[in-house]
Amino acid sequence: MLDCVMLDVGGTFVKHSAVENGEFTAPGLFPINENGTLDEILQPIVAHLKANPTSRVSISIPGPMDYATGTSHMMHKFKAIKEVSLLDALQKEFPDTQFCFLHDGAAFMLGEAFYGASSGVKNAVGVMLGTGLGFVLWQDGKVQMRPVALTPSYPLWSARYKNGTAEDMVSARGMRARWTAMTGETIDVKEIADRARQGDEQAKAFMHETGKMLGEMLNDHLKGFVVEKIVIGGQIAKSLDLMEKGFREMCTIPVCRAQNVEDAALRGAWAYACHGMDLYQIVEGT
Repeated sequence: MLDCVMLDVGGTFVKHSAVENGEFTAPGLFPINENGTLDEILQPIVAHLKANPTSRVSISIPGPMDYATGTSHMMHKFKAIKEVSLLDALQKEFPDTQFCFLHDGAAFMLGEAFYGASSGVKNAVGVMLGTGLGFVLWQDGKVQMRPVALTPSYPLWSARYKNGTAEDMVSARGMRARWTAMTGETIDVKEIADRARQGDEQAKAFMHETGKMLGEMLNDHLKGFVVEKIVIGGQIAKSLDLMEKGFREMCTIPVCRAQNVEDAALRGAWAYACHGMDLYQIVEGT
């Protein structure tokens, strides 16, 4: 039997890994339909757990959610599980298995703090550049969390920036929109980055400017905090080299790509399974 199975739930796929005899197994994927029925959402998870027997399961999943019971309050996806306790639903299938749930941003930060680029760092920041813009503050060796729903404190995505929010400018969604407004093309961020690597001056300038924006917004957002390192995760982190010079023009805090871009959240889910709420500091009024 596996020591623990870890799941990182996205809208199209669930990433999975496990700990076996104290070692991480290679991450993998299985499909999930965020627009499916309750049964269509649960069955791929149940099937995976039946195929991988374990006494512990740790699930990283976006909010808003009541993480104590695994009850989703999401309106933008997974509507069929809204107000359904995943803990109750899964324990009906696996009554002898211990389940826990944590915010995917917190999972990323814990994965890098325990096993990655911020290992040994007392005060760090995790930034997730994906469809949206995630932000997690790691202070004195703990993830800073809001008391309501256990989501990360001091969110960056909604911070006012230029004529909108930070996420409007720096996220896959925001970057695609900015590129379309500039060029009339609708392409994904990976293609923009590929063009920049091939020497396209417009794409290179775009990625440089994105780095400047990210550096500027973090420089403003982190005033008053001691931060030794900023760790960038998410798929756009793979293009950090194209943004780093611009970033450093606006922010002097050392920045690096996550060491475990593909499975940081899975590693963090394992850390949470072992230590639970001891890894959190609850911050009121954020």
